[in-house]
Amino acid sequence: MRAAAIRAIVKKAQATLGSVSRPYQLLNDSWERHPHEEFDLDASIEEDPTLENLLVERREPRRAEVIICIDTSLSMTGRKLALTAVALAVLCLQLDPEDLSVVAFESEANLIKGLGEKRDVFEVLKRFMEVPARGLTNIEAGLLMAEKQALAGKLPKKAVILMTDGRFTAGRNPEYLIPRLPRLHVVQTGNPWSSPRFCRGLAKKGRGKFLRVAKLEHLPSALYSLVHEIIR
Repeated sequence: MRAAAIRAIVKKAQATLGSVSRPYQLLNDSWERHPHEEFDLDASIEEDPTLENLLVERREPRRAEVIICIDTSLSMTGRKLALTAVALAVLCLQLDPEDLSVVAFESEANLIKGLGEKRDVFEVLKRFMEVPARGLTNIEAGLLMAEKQALAGKLPKKAVILMTDGRFTAGRNPEYLIPRLPRLHVVQTGNPWSSPRFCRGLAKKGRGKFLRVAKLEHLPSALYSLVHEIIR
């Protein structure tokens, strides 16, 4: 049953992504290393007017390390958690496997997947769905784990996404951690009265975006747009 649920989640995530391609950058490289790529005459002349060393233009996907901290406290049970899993699958399909870190937090933080680990979307979802929704909302614990992951990262471009439905109910106020983190984006789900001012303040201090997702059905597409912007 769990395997069938994971397949359904991945199918839903693929439908959200559609046929949209990842952002890429154009790079010049040696024709000898990439003989099947398109020849770039202007770049070749600029590099070597004798044209002894030919250059080609190739597309390389843009990359960024994304650390997502997902609230799995008691308020995120049932349908909420299922739609959150779809959003997580969207991230897995957007990024290179080693560029994504997943942290689930409630009263404590659990590392579902670390940066550098090459786990596919099915394994990440399996591990995520094995974490029971319980406990309080300890945003501090989640962001402390995110800080450790950021320090272990290798790419210059990285970001943290905090996904929660309200303010912290355990641990300390996490605002002191924000200067130690990469750019912090906050995605708030749930009821409109569940502390939007607090979540917006975290995003502002973290130089990131605040997204208010009133309907969980919109969460996968909202997360897709956010990560697309981070990579770009």
